[in-house]
Parts: sequence; C-alpha cells; structure tokens
Amino acid sequence: MGYQRKKYKYSQITVWLLLGVTLTLYKQSIALASPTVCSIIKAPSFRSCLGMSISPSMCGFPPRPCMHFSYLVPQYYTEVTGTKQTFFKDLPPAQSQLQATEGFLPIAVEDDEGAFSYHGRTINVPFAAMTFNELPCGGAMWDRFCFSSMSEHLGRLWKTGEADLLQPAFMAWSLSPKACLIKGALSGATGESRPSGYPNIGMCSVDRSMVTIFPPSSAPVCSAWGINFPRTGTVTSSDQTTASLVIASRMKSLGSEVFQSVPSNAGEKMQMIFPQSSSCFSEGQNIGLLRLKRVNEMGRLWSGKSRNYLYATWKRVSCTRDIPWAYFTKMWLGVLEGACSGRE
Repeated sequence: MGYQRKKYKYSQITVWLLLGVTLTLYKQSIALASPTVCSIIKAPSFRSCLGMSISPSMCGFPPRPCMHFSYLVPQYYTEVTGTKQTFFKDLPPAQSQLQATEGFLPIAVEDDEGAFSYHGRTINVPFAAMTFNELPCGGAMWDRFCFSSMSEHLGRLWKTGEADLLQPAFMAWSLSPKACLIKGALSGATGESRPSGYPNIGMCSVDRSMVTIFPPSSAPVCSAWGINFPRTGTVTSSDQTTASLVIASRMKSLGSEVFQSVPSNAGEKMQMIFPQSSSCFSEGQNIGLLRLKRVNEMGRLWSGKSRNYLYATWKRVSCTRDIPWAYFTKMWLGVLEGACSGRE
C-alpha cells in the first residue's frame, strides 16, 4: 500500500513537471509570429481533426485491462505563396534558405485563362513534438525550423515540369484529359491519399534542380482538384483556392518522392490554416464538399494579407496503453488548449 502511494506521488510530480516544461516552451512559441502548433490547437476544429478515440482493450501477458487509442497528429505545414513570401520569416533557418534562392515565378499571377502561379514549401509543425509526443501514441516530428522541401530548389523544373513528362501514369492519362477529369470527379467523394513508399530522410531542403527525371510517383494523376501532373508551379483552375490545393498536393508528393524529407502515410488528412481555419479533409476531396468545411477565401476579408495559403497535414496513429493514460490524455489536451488560447 505504501509503495502504491509513493508511486502515485511520483507520478503526480512527473505530470506537473511536464506541464511546467510545456507551458514554458509554449511561451516561446507564443513569442513567434510564425505559425506553430498553437495555430492548430487553438482552431475551432482542433478536436474534430484530432478525432481522439479511446476504447477498452486488453494488453500484456497475462492479459490485463487496457485502453486502445486512435487519433491524428499534425505533421507538417505546406505553404503556397508568391516569390520570396513566407509565413515563417522569423525562423532564421527558413529565412536563410529563402534568401539563398531566386524565385522563378511571379507572385500569385492570374491571367485571363485562369492560370495561377505559386511557390510551395513544407516545414515540420514547430513545437508539435513536445506536445503531441506526450500523448500515448506519439508520432509527431521533431523541430528543424527549416523548410524540408522548397519549390525554389527545383529550379526550372518547377516552371517546365520536364522531369515529370515520363511518368507512366501521366503518359497514359495525357492521351485522354477529359477521361482524367471524369475519373478525378468520381474519386472526389472520398479523395485519394496514397503513401509514396519512399523513405523520410529527415533533413532540410537542398537543391534538386540537377535531377533530370523524377522517380516513379504514386500520387494520383487525376483528382477532383484537377490534373496533378506535370508537377509545376502553375495551375489552370476555376479559382485560386482550388489552384492552391493542387500546388499543396504537388509539393506533398515532391517532398516525399524527390526531396525524401517529407513523410507519406496512408489515411492522411489536410486542413486549411490560412486564410482561415477549416475542418480536416482528404486530399483530392470534392471542392464542393470542402466549401462546407470552410475551405475558402472568407478569412481574407479581415486579415488584410496577400494571396497566400497555409495547409497542415495530419497522420493517424494508434496504440494500446494502460488505463491511467486515458485520464492523462484528457488532462493533457485541456492543458494544451489552455496554453494556446492566448496566441493571436
């Protein structure tokens, strides 16, 4: 009995130490103007995107009562912006990367035929590991504060798409673009999220402009957002929001397959963070359904910011843990929401 009380006391001390450390680190994240994990946690749809499911289970040997956890964890941001513009200008490593490159495309160009041109970049969600890895299943990526993939590092390839022209699936569908659009529309009810199968090296973005042919891609050629290949920075679309989704999708696959610094998992979800926070959705899901999830331009009416976009990608994790983890998880989520509530 004394041992159990002592063990419980030490558990309490551990919890409060973790809370103290996390709150201190959150003060640092609040001081940043760049988006952090708080930008996700304070969003109205945080709990629905998290999708926390806790159910009774058995574990160990001999078997004992446990709890099964299943939920989503934010992995990285994908920004879609004009030349030299970024949401992460106060992160020195990211800003240094951007200053060392030259943009090949003008800022968010729109012409009479509905062509939109952007740059795309991915970056691990700042401070996600120190928060989500305290939940039972972990799964968050550690901070690097640098871009893990940058369209600027593709050089002319981001403008011409020449390294994608020999993709087998693209060559097949390019013979019948109308059929491709029909196929994409049919897949729009659920969307398509395919793991690439390439390793995640976990490094900062480096120059890839010398690549002549991109490796085979598992990304769908035809989606409800449009034809995804060749993966260039220009999209012909009915509106700029849909165009930004295509650019984000292209950077997700390029980051995994060409840069090999962006993870790719089955069942991923995306979420618009700017110009406004949306609910989570599947990649390639019908744009009409996304409008109901607040994926639109309404947030610009009071933001006063230029035509840039920010999306978060989530992955699903699951595990089985002892029963006390259920209580700790609920408490931890409340602490995170409280710590982020003051972030503007």
